[in-house]
Amino acid sequence: MKKILSIIFLFIMMLFNTVSAEEMYKIKGINIDTTSSVIFINTIGTYQTSITNGIKLVKIPDEHKVYFDIASSVLISKKQDLFFNSGAIKEIKISQFTTNPNIVRVVMYFDDNYNIDTLKIGNINNNLVIMTQELSDKFAQFYQNTYRDNEKLAEDYYNPLIIQTETNNTQPAVLNSNNKYSNKELVQIQQAFGESNASNYKELVRSELSDNIHLRSKYYINSVSSQNKGFLISGYGYPTIQKPFVLTNPTRMVFDLVNSNINQSYNNKEIPLNPNNLAGDKIKIGRFDSNITRIVVTSENAKQYLPIFSPDNQSLLIANPANLASNSFSANRANIIRYKYQKNLSTDDFTLTFDNPVVWGIKRNTDNLYVYFFNAAQYNDTIFKNTINNTPYGDLELALLKNIGIRLTLPLNSSNEINTYFSGDGKNFRIRATNLKSKVKKETPVVVATNPKGKTIVIDPGHGGSDYGAIREGINEKDINLDVAKQVQSILERKGFKVKMTRTNDMYVSLEDRCKITNSSNPFLFVSIHVNSCVGTEPKGIETHYYHDNSIELANTIHSKMTKEIKTPNRGLFKSKFYVINHTSVPAVLLEIGFISNDKERAELVTKRRQQATAEAIAEGIIEYFNNHK
Repeated sequence: MKKILSIIFLFIMMLFNTVSAEEMYKIKGINIDTTSSVIFINTIGTYQTSITNGIKLVKIPDEHKVYFDIASSVLISKKQDLFFNSGAIKEIKISQFTTNPNIVRVVMYFDDNYNIDTLKIGNINNNLVIMTQELSDKFAQFYQNTYRDNEKLAEDYYNPLIIQTETNNTQPAVLNSNNKYSNKELVQIQQAFGESNASNYKELVRSELSDNIHLRSKYYINSVSSQNKGFLISGYGYPTIQKPFVLTNPTRMVFDLVNSNINQSYNNKEIPLNPNNLAGDKIKIGRFDSNITRIVVTSENAKQYLPIFSPDNQSLLIANPANLASNSFSANRANIIRYKYQKNLSTDDFTLTFDNPVVWGIKRNTDNLYVYFFNAAQYNDTIFKNTINNTPYGDLELALLKNIGIRLTLPLNSSNEINTYFSGDGKNFRIRATNLKSKVKKETPVVVATNPKGKTIVIDPGHGGSDYGAIREGINEKDINLDVAKQVQSILERKGFKVKMTRTNDMYVSLEDRCKITNSSNPFLFVSIHVNSCVGTEPKGIETHYYHDNSIELANTIHSKMTKEIKTPNRGLFKSKFYVINHTSVPAVLLEIGFISNDKERAELVTKRRQQATAEAIAEGIIEYFNNHK
């Protein structure tokens, strides 16, 4: 009996391990480019395994079609059946083939003259990319044009497309191709966007450039609704917003979606924001001309409305941000991890890369471009300023706004022409500007220490072990001190310094031992990190303490960096006879980085954002002081 139970238990465990190991891909649907030669199949989420694992093309030459199955996958949108009037692909279908097991099937029908052997399937950030022709070296890279100032462009051409719904009723996604351009002109348009260093498609999907492929996709609007205190526009493809403008009597904001079409059931339809208040904010949406869908917002606050793009760039929320809840887009936080400036022949590019897909909105007026990254939480101000320094983007600013996210501000003048682009994975945002000039030549931020080899910096995380420091609401000063100190250590070591910590974990170290550790290290300087407290709950802000006269400049330098980068009151410098800065022979300061006794500041002090900003400011102050005394 025991043997039988063991076999049953082993079988159950094997079954459980098999099921739990399966990773389910969530597939949203199909997007296409204007030449009908590139198909982009979107997935949602982050996966440990590659979606292309196990995919095999099945060719049916007699019918001139191929199909392939995506294992462990679920189609979370309706099945799609797309027809093309030009190009190699004549029809493409995507549907849930089976549910046990979960398999999504993609079927493609080709023109009789197309050589199926040239078809290529690749993986870019676990999104499937299907190509009917090789990417040339000049082919620009997978970025969608999301906003533009220009009213008319040569690339305002798209191939006729018909979308077949599940009810078998067909709806034209575009009108006609009367404005058709020659192949030569279309190639010139592609080349004007930029160049790729990848010589073929396989190199491209393997390289770091794989998030840079460009599609000029059309947009078909199939749904318009009022929800989430805004107007939700949903469809197939990627929307491009043209420079909005204001009409008066009554006040209206106009947004034009170029290279787009709309489901006829929504054409010229008026939708109120609140169905119970028909006199309140409302939109009207409809065809404006052969390739523009116009959205008109009527509201006393129409000027405050802006388009907010979903992370997959397929949906738009036209909304007044003031009406949105502060946590509307905070579910999946994104941080800026890379900054890049690139000079082109007649334009300048600036690109931000995020670690996760980002929800973003754009507002353009005469003097400024504002871009809001609503679910963004962190950025490195030092690297950002270094990147834009002495470039035409020198006046560009990033700011972290409470309950909103990160706001990008670019000052403009009448000669500037702006385009913005977003990559297919929702992680790369690019500004392309003409005639952009920085008004102020900025000094190079001090972030790189010159020849720090051999110089030791002592970082002293205050308290530790049985010495908790100040305590409020279960939060201990000793923990905050150590977290910030470790980040300072990491930054300095990356810059080439040798860093000595008086403690690296939650252990008790006496004041005398801290001084012994310091003086025996023959350091360049000493920095002790603490959190302030008092009986009252009102005081907040930053203080810097020194004792010996040789420490005044160090105190000034670090303090100015902290008060500049951290939005909290500047409580000033103090000459104080604290033991660790009194018994240290080298320049030494004690930093009070905020008040644990202030409820609001305590909540900030435990956040990664505040701790990172504090650590970066301290490190920058140390490096600047070093560079002035090397």
